[in-house]
Formats: sequence, C-alpha cells, structure tokens
Amino acid sequence: MHEQVRIVRTPDGRELAVCEWGDPEGAPMFFLHGTPGSRYLREPGDGYLRNHLRVYTYDRPGYGLSTRAAGRRRADSAADVLAIADAFELEQFGVAGVSGGASPALAAAALLPDRVSRCATVVGPAPFTAEGLDFYEGMDEEARLGWQHAVQGEAALEIDWRAFMDWVNAGMPELGLVDEERAMLMEAFVESGRQGPAGYIDDCLSGTRDWGFSVEDIQVPTRIMVAREDTTVPAAHGEWLARHLPNAELVWVDGGHFGPRDEAEMQLMNWVGHGAVATC
Repeated sequence: MHEQVRIVRTPDGRELAVCEWGDPEGAPMFFLHGTPGSRYLREPGDGYLRNHLRVYTYDRPGYGLSTRAAGRRRADSAADVLAIADAFELEQFGVAGVSGGASPALAAAALLPDRVSRCATVVGPAPFTAEGLDFYEGMDEEARLGWQHAVQGEAALEIDWRAFMDWVNAGMPELGLVDEERAMLMEAFVESGRQGPAGYIDDCLSGTRDWGFSVEDIQVPTRIMVAREDTTVPAAHGEWLARHLPNAELVWVDGGHFGPRDEAEMQLMNWVGHGAVATC
C-alpha cells in the first residue's frame, strides 16, 4: 500500500500531487523523481522508517496528478518544493534528486538557501551547455539520441515516449531487479503517463534550456553520487558538478544508471535528511 496522496495548490493556481513516506516524526526531506517518473518513485522497503526519515515525493508538472506547466525551467521546481514545504509546515529540510530529478534538487538548494539544509544528486546530468565538458562523451547511443531528440522538439520526444512505455509494459526486461523494486518502478513509470507524454516532454525540453540558476551559487553541503559504469549519465557529468559547486563532495558507486546501489543510496538519503539536526 502507498501513502495517501495530498494535493497541494501552488500560488499560481496549479495542483501538485504529493506522497509522504517513512517515519511521520522523522527528519524531513524531498526525493525528486527522474525522467520520466512520479510521486511513487521511492525506496520500496522499510529503509526510510528504519532511518527515521520522513520523505516527500511529488509529481512534477505534467506527470501523474500534477497540473502541466508547459515551458517550465529547472529553476521552477524550487517554487514547487517551497509550496509543498509550506503546506506541510516544514521549516528546514533536505532535498535529493535522481537522474532527471537531480537538477530540480539543485534548483531548490540554490534558490531556497534558508530552507534547504543539505542536497544530494544521484546519477544526474550537468547543464546541457556546461563549459569544459564533452556532454556526450561516454554516453551510449540511446542516451545521446534522447538528448538530440529533445533539441529537435516534441514530435521526436513523443516517439521516444512510446518506445519507453513499450519497454515498461514488457516488464523492463534488461533491468536485474528484485520483485519489490520492479513493482515500485512499474508503478512509478505507469503513473508518470497518466496525462500522456506531457511531463516527459517538458522535462526533456527544460533539460536542454538554461536551468535558470547557477550551480556556483549553491552554498549548502551537497553530495554528488556518480556510478562508474553509467552510460546514460556518464560520471564526467557528476565530476563537472562537483568541481563547480562550492561545497560539494563526489561519491562513487559501482554499477550503471539503475544501480544496484541500495545501501549506498540509503546512506546518502540518511545524510541528506538529517542535515537539519546535524549540529544539535
């Protein structure tokens, strides 16, 4: 069973669908899903509860039950995180994001410095126009085509979306996952398409635009997790981020884009969530 969904209304009148997981009295943090994804992307076991974490997940605009916001930028995620934090009366909290959710997490850290205590990214890309980075170096053909299709526009991305959903409906055969993880991912990916490809298209398009903030402005402690065998988001992207954030630490894990890295990722979430009480 998953947690009850709460709808949070933003100041500009949109709706965001939110879930709360783990320990109701635990340390608060956000976990921002990838591209595509939904509020159902989370640690499927009892890790949040055991580590006394209260984890908030939500559908980015256009995914699941959240109102679409065509033309959105990565920076816009900070305002949505803030709206949810205010709705749940969270003064300080950590924020983490995986893959396509990494840059939204960085946006929150950059633009909400008085509210975000710690930040982490997991296998997340650098900015598309990052200086001094060969963006495609080490990337497999499928990943390269995905970015190139984002540059081409919506029609190309709709084709990618249909291919992705065919893969999901086939049971994600290439992923070596235990049943619990596979069921969670299936649920998260299916829910991501409730409104069709809208959220996916907007995510991909915003990834090729200016993010709307500078990573050099992020002052909160940040950990950048990269996977050694990742050919979707090569480790060089995380290395670039770690060089450009003033207060960042690089964390290496084995495996590819989808892991496995359960224990290492839970340790990272624990660090992120308990940042607000670290000095007590």
